[in-house]
Amino acid sequence: MTTPTDQPMSAVAALLALARRHTDEEAAQALVAEAARELTGRTVVGPEQQLAPRRFTLRRHHDVSGVSGAGAVADGVLWPDGTASVRWRGAHPSAVFWDRGRVSVEFIHGHQGATEIVMLDQDDEQPAEAAEPRTVPLHVRRVLDHALRRPVPCPKCSRLTACRCAGADRTEARLDVVLAALAPWLTAEGEAA
Repeated sequence: MTTPTDQPMSAVAALLALARRHTDEEAAQALVAEAARELTGRTVVGPEQQLAPRRFTLRRHHDVSGVSGAGAVADGVLWPDGTASVRWRGAHPSAVFWDRGRVSVEFIHGHQGATEIVMLDQDDEQPAEAAEPRTVPLHVRRVLDHALRRPVPCPKCSRLTACRCAGADRTEARLDVVLAALAPWLTAEGEAA
């Protein structure tokens, strides 16, 4: 398709022009954004949108590759359009960008639960100073979120990943992890400090 000035029109511009003929501007923009998301796996983020990047770390519980070790092995950013950037720590750092965002990071680096993504920023969180008086502070929410996502060993075979142990219940181990993480914020009476 060409424009009146005989310049080639991009597929996105052609789709937008077609949509504008049959609907209003807002619906046309929404159609283009949805098509872009389906084709690329990313969300189109406009300058008027108040979206912020979210930070995360990759915490490795077991080093499958034998290269990066255990612990916090990388830092990352989940961008508002759904893409992700990961910067590896260590003697030979590198950076990688994933167009499919968190899905790619988990698929490539998760190693079936040996590595977890620990989100440092949440979508729905407000800074602690803006929170209501009865709301749990942001840093406590982050500690709890990390504890809830941390793999716990099977009581029968000690595997951190899924296993086939019949009747294995990881609830007690999960409670231990959560209580240990929250211990600094609990008083002797069992109330939140």
